[in-house]
Amino acid sequence: MNLSVRPLAAEDVDGFINYWLGLSQAEIERLGVAIDRVPSAARMRSDLEAMLAAPDNGVRSFVLAWCMNGEVIGHSSLKDIVPGDFGSIHLHMWRADLRGKGHGPHLFCLSAVDFYELFKLKRIVCEPKADNPTPNRLLQRIGFPLISTRIGRSSELSMICKLNRYDIVRGIAEHYLLTRTSHKNDGQSIRGFDAPRLLS
Repeated sequence: MNLSVRPLAAEDVDGFINYWLGLSQAEIERLGVAIDRVPSAARMRSDLEAMLAAPDNGVRSFVLAWCMNGEVIGHSSLKDIVPGDFGSIHLHMWRADLRGKGHGPHLFCLSAVDFYELFKLKRIVCEPKADNPTPNRLLQRIGFPLISTRIGRSSELSMICKLNRYDIVRGIAEHYLLTRTSHKNDGQSIRGFDAPRLLS
């Protein structure tokens, strides 16, 4: 099995949109999605296409596709990007049948390391909804420290809720990839080429 990450491309836009607009009520509640803040399919497509065509400088959000044997199965997005300094990472497994199978930690760590490299960041945080067990277990399993809990929004699509803030330490992600997974990355990192910028 080959797990890899790459920039979300034009051919992935339909899957991205279908994921957000196909969430069940239970998933909406678990993720803490503010349904009135989710854009329409047309608006989402327009925003994504605009970001694909945007210049590199001043990017605030970026999306990596999670791939299994070349098929896109989810994504990580980096938001609130301050190049050379900071970003906030989010994770979404599109396919329900692959959740809880152990692929998420590897894909998340690949994403974090690539985000650090691409934007020369000093720090990344992740703020899942405090009572959403899946991402909290994933982050704890990898070993990222929980640094605080707050009430707020984790993104523009989120409701106000209790959030757990984790420090996504680059060294911990790299250590996990080296020592705690048997999956093999195919080497197709985003490093070293001009990747398209997307808004998630």
